[in-house]
Amino acid sequence: MKKRFLVCLAFGLYTMVSYAQAPPPDTEIFVFNLKEEKGKVTIEKGKNVTEHKGYDNQPYFYGEDHLLYTAYDNGQTDIIMLDLSNNKKTNLTNSKESEYSAAMVPGSESFAAVRVEEDGTQRLWLFQLNAKKSPQLVFENIAPVGYHAWSGSKVAMFILGTPVTLLTANTKKPDEKKITDNIGRTLKLIPGTVDFAFERTEENGDINIYRLNSNTSKYDLIVKKPENSSDWTITKEGTYVTSSESKILTFNPKYHNEWNEVTNFSSMGFSGITRMAVNENNTKIAIVINQ
Repeated sequence: MKKRFLVCLAFGLYTMVSYAQAPPPDTEIFVFNLKEEKGKVTIEKGKNVTEHKGYDNQPYFYGEDHLLYTAYDNGQTDIIMLDLSNNKKTNLTNSKESEYSAAMVPGSESFAAVRVEEDGTQRLWLFQLNAKKSPQLVFENIAPVGYHAWSGSKVAMFILGTPVTLLTANTKKPDEKKITDNIGRTLKLIPGTVDFAFERTEENGDINIYRLNSNTSKYDLIVKKPENSSDWTITKEGTYVTSSESKILTFNPKYHNEWNEVTNFSSMGFSGITRMAVNENNTKIAIVINQ
């Protein structure tokens, strides 16, 4: 049984506690069909693809029909790959440690995930999809890592602490750099670019989404987040998608001046929407629902 479970990775708390003290929430992942034209998004025909009592969260698409996510069972969390075409599930980590926050590494058949090691240290590890090689540590001296996003060999990381910080580093050369602090847990590679998107809580309480230039490390404002909104994702066309209670909201810098409501899932009885992910072909969106 894995010894420790970092609750912050599941629901934003920043302390290490045992699962027995604070069980993770019961969440399910729904996948909907997505259509988009010039920033106008349509989401329809959703299906519960996990159907598993307990924690299923942190979705990340691999290609068109494969979904990586974090699942909790028997006192531990592992990274699961779900083939949406046949509903086949494969445990990709299945280790004595806990793993979270999987993301594919660009240009490879590998994914990175945060591993909670035996002594509680949280670092970024590299795993092969075919599991032919043992996992490899990415950055030996960078911890505790909570979340991450990749742009080639450049990695943006959410580093736990008081305050939490945004750190970038390169897997090919030593260039670790602190960008800013008070960031949120959502980190994304902006599709079609080498830049990252992240959110930051300002001194006045506003939460803004920024674009981080991967080369210069400078960041520029994209949009203020709606009130009471949760995590967000970005479509292939550059539309930002977030949620507020049971509503899905979108914003595209090219076409919109403000957030627009796309749909409301209140009729489906959803009690809350958290994380999201869009597949590479912009045809599916995964949405995490609190049960």
